[in-house]
Amino acid sequence: MFFYAIVGNNHFVKSVWRQYLNPQKSKELRDGAQLDTVVLGGGIAGIMCAYMLAKSGHKVTLIEANKILEGVTCGTTAKLTALQGNYQDIPTAKKRRMYYRSQIEAVEGISRLATDCDFERVDSYIYGERKKIWKEFKAVRKFSDVEYFQNKHLPFGVHDCIALKNQAQFNPIKFCYGLLGGFDVIEDCRVKKVSLMRKRLKTEDKVFGFKRLVIATGFPIVNIRGLYSFKMYKSSSYAVCVDGGQKVGALYNAIADDGLMYRDCEDGIIIDGFGHRTGKWKCGDYFEKLRKEGGKFWIASSQVPRNDVAWAANDCMTFDSVPYAGRLLRFFARNVYIISGFGKWGMTNGYACAKIVDDLINKRKNRYRRLFKPTRILNVMVWPKFLWNFLQDGWGLVAGLFSSGKRRCPHMGCRLKFNPNTKTYDCPCHGSRLTEKGEIIVSPSVDKNNHLGEQQTS
Repeated sequence: MFFYAIVGNNHFVKSVWRQYLNPQKSKELRDGAQLDTVVLGGGIAGIMCAYMLAKSGHKVTLIEANKILEGVTCGTTAKLTALQGNYQDIPTAKKRRMYYRSQIEAVEGISRLATDCDFERVDSYIYGERKKIWKEFKAVRKFSDVEYFQNKHLPFGVHDCIALKNQAQFNPIKFCYGLLGGFDVIEDCRVKKVSLMRKRLKTEDKVFGFKRLVIATGFPIVNIRGLYSFKMYKSSSYAVCVDGGQKVGALYNAIADDGLMYRDCEDGIIIDGFGHRTGKWKCGDYFEKLRKEGGKFWIASSQVPRNDVAWAANDCMTFDSVPYAGRLLRFFARNVYIISGFGKWGMTNGYACAKIVDDLINKRKNRYRRLFKPTRILNVMVWPKFLWNFLQDGWGLVAGLFSSGKRRCPHMGCRLKFNPNTKTYDCPCHGSRLTEKGEIIVSPSVDKNNHLGEQQTS
């Protein structure tokens, strides 16, 4: 799952990994430059893709709108597991088996790259309501060595669960820094326009060309081409780190969308959950609820948990629970590739998608290419989800037409909604998030909302 640390006036300003960030030397971008291979997005997926392409002999330039690793990757829960609780949503048994293999290979692939990043093998559990757990178990047991338990005593209660051994967790910031060095990095360079036919990228004050382009910006910053604005949506959730003197000793993920996740880290226990479609939250102080849940792990000798270690997630979700990786379009702009739609599993899917794009560019075979293909036709089983999302996007656009400029998203004009938990303005259509001053926190918006800034200063 990918997260971002909230900025602006909100007092929830730290993710647990932020202490490991180190400023990197950034190269200057020359106006009119002609670049060979460009990767847009300085998160873990973009960095892994740039690393693989550089290892394959390409001259790679990675471009990040802000600072690398200070966006969504900075707060990831960094779970490496093929047991994800989403297999019953994947339409066919063959696709479930292929997706599972891709995740297992991703865990092993990351383990081979992991050096000095607190990589640790742990067991993984999915827990929750018995009927859902049993249904998921039946979907997974045909191709996986999973175990099913009834009423198992877990560190936070008694639950039915599925277990998969020998998965992993790590420090994502240390891991990504270990991949730098073989490619150029350009920071504080927000690309605002992509010309696919002319192979040009435009920033605020520069225009430059590319031979190949990989878009790894989370939600793609191209709007119409490929119709990705209607093929995905954003999900939000919330996280805290509590240091209560105890550990959970494994990865625990709820099968319910709004359930809780637990894992250990050097600073305590990360707990995240209360997932919902971005811009569609329910009432309540989610951070306070998470801290109360963390109270189960406090012991008398422990210090009071730090209240500033809290952040929020913003994940790209596909309707068949399989990401998009490959050529952006089927026939046009064949040297433009996309990596997106990781769901809540950005670590393993980031690796799998980066490997697919690396193999495509280097004309190597990849058994998962068709499964992750961005231009795939959605199975009829997921059409109801697609249609429901289409209606919600349409309603957001209509609401935006009747809203004042200060409440419209700069991306496609949907009506923004204020999230009291994060003190941000969220777009319920495509998941852009803005500060109270209108500054961009999360794409796909590439422009600020200056009306919000005017409101704050008036």
